[in-house]
Amino acid sequence: MSKTNTKLIGVQYMRALASMMVLVGHVIAEAEHYFGVHLPLDIIPWTRGVDIFFVISGFIIMVSSQKYYDIQNGVGVFLRNRFVRVVPLYWFFTTLMLVVLLVMPGATKDTQMDWMQTITSYLFIPYERYDGRAAPILSLGWTLNFEIFFYAVFSLALLLPRRIGPWAVIAAMALWSLLGAVIGFEQTVLRVWANPLIIEFCFGVALGYVYVFHWQGVPGRNGLAFVMLAVGFLLLVLLNVPGDLPRFIASGIPAAVMVGAVVFLWHQSEVHSILSRFGALMGDCSFALYLSHRFVLRALTIVLVPLLPGTAEGAGLFVLLACTVAILGSIVVYHLIERPMLSLFSRPRRQIA
Repeated sequence: MSKTNTKLIGVQYMRALASMMVLVGHVIAEAEHYFGVHLPLDIIPWTRGVDIFFVISGFIIMVSSQKYYDIQNGVGVFLRNRFVRVVPLYWFFTTLMLVVLLVMPGATKDTQMDWMQTITSYLFIPYERYDGRAAPILSLGWTLNFEIFFYAVFSLALLLPRRIGPWAVIAAMALWSLLGAVIGFEQTVLRVWANPLIIEFCFGVALGYVYVFHWQGVPGRNGLAFVMLAVGFLLLVLLNVPGDLPRFIASGIPAAVMVGAVVFLWHQSEVHSILSRFGALMGDCSFALYLSHRFVLRALTIVLVPLLPGTAEGAGLFVLLACTVAILGSIVVYHLIERPMLSLFSRPRRQIA
């Protein structure tokens, strides 16, 4: 089987890890805020799971893009498949957020109704809201603004020779980010799209290029993969402690090390154990978990905080319960909402990466 058609189980595990890191980070922050306690695990930069997602995205797009070079209207098919994979579920939860804002505005934590923000949210256009933050009404969607921008830029690579296009994308995004740093764009759209975070997608593209064109495989190196994963995670913690390094370095480079570990060293065997099956399932559910967990977390905050003791133990129990319910909820969302949407919008001949 072609490498571009192989489902990398290690990448699925990384998707699961990234989504659950974001979940844990948000739950811990919520617990510390409402319980007024300090939890020791907050030293770990959990929300940097987003950076792992960006590297994974660059890698997956690079690898899956190879099939579009060989078909008619490859650019159009690529963009349509990206739309199907990302947009419907995001629009679903954006609409749910809009309904909450209209029906129960007091239930939201820090989001206010803004119709221009709503319109730009559906169009993936960065918009500066009332507090100066550039975010859509579903605040988690800020990452999707970067994703869609990356897809648009990478689609142009399909117009170039397959060995040149990816490097043209990397060069263009790096130069654009550098230009943004030099000029200091005032317009929100340009400022966001020139954020150095876009370089993290380039790390993934570079990994994908090596995997597609140069990697012959090193089977049976799972132990080394674990070591490299640990090294990457340790770097993620240590480089984020000072807080003075650019994020694409402090988080992007460790994320690239971790993704590279599972891509190049993990033995791509069948999923047999309970833990591996759970990891593969949560890889499938990672997008659903990312988009849905804020709704679950907010509901549990309203219900559980008054019932639990305002102690570190109460906060710890809240973290455990919230993470468990959010994970179970994402499985339901994946099976009852995301998969039916993918089936509805996909054509049988089009493979969604």
